[in-house]
Amino acid sequence: MARTQAERTAGTREALFAATIDCLVEVGYANTTTREVAQRAGVSRGAQTHHFPTKTDLVLGAIEHLFGQQAMRYRAAFADLPPAERTLERAVGLLWEIVSGPTYPAVLEVTVAARTDPALRVVVHGMATVLEQTVVGLLTELFPGFADDKLARTIIDLGFTMVQGAAVSSYAGYGDPERTIRLTRALAALITPDTVGFLRGTLDAIDP
Repeated sequence: MARTQAERTAGTREALFAATIDCLVEVGYANTTTREVAQRAGVSRGAQTHHFPTKTDLVLGAIEHLFGQQAMRYRAAFADLPPAERTLERAVGLLWEIVSGPTYPAVLEVTVAARTDPALRVVVHGMATVLEQTVVGLLTELFPGFADDKLARTIIDLGFTMVQGAAVSSYAGYGDPERTIRLTRALAALITPDTVGFLRGTLDAIDP
C-alpha cells in the first residue's frame, strides 16, 4: 500500500533527525553540515531545505525530537518498575542510563556550541526551559510528595548537574563518573516522603 503524504513527510523528518544525531555524535557540531546530513539520510537537498531551511533549524529539530524520545523511554522504564522500586534513587539510575547512552553526546555538542553562537543560544535556552518544565511535571507526577515546584526544580537542578557532569567526565575520559553516579543515587535514596518537609524547610532557609 502506498504511503500517504503525511507518512512520507514523517519518514523524511525521522531520517533527517537520525542522520543529524549521528553527525553530531561522530563529527561534532562544527563539522555537521546540512549537505552531509541529507546525504546520510538519503534525502535530496531540496527536501532537506524544505523541511529545515537552516542548520540551526535542523539541529534543534533533531535535539527536540531526541528529548521527546528519551522522555517517553524514561517514563516507560519507570512505569515498568514494581511499585516498591519506584524511588528517586532508581529514577536517578534510569536517568544515567539515558545520559550515558550513545546519543547524548549530541546534546552536549549543541549545548557547548550555543556558548559562542548567540542565535543558537537563544533557542537552546528556550528549549532547556521547556525541558525543565517537562521534567518538573514528570517528577511531581511520579513523586506526589514533590508537589512544591520550587523543591522539585531544586532537586532536578542538583540531580541534572551531577549526572551531566558525570556524562562529560565519561565522554572526555577523565574522573570517575560511576563513582559520581553512585554518590548521586545514595543522596537520592535519602530523599523520602519523611524527609521532604525537612528539605523544604532547609531550602526556604537558604533560598527564601
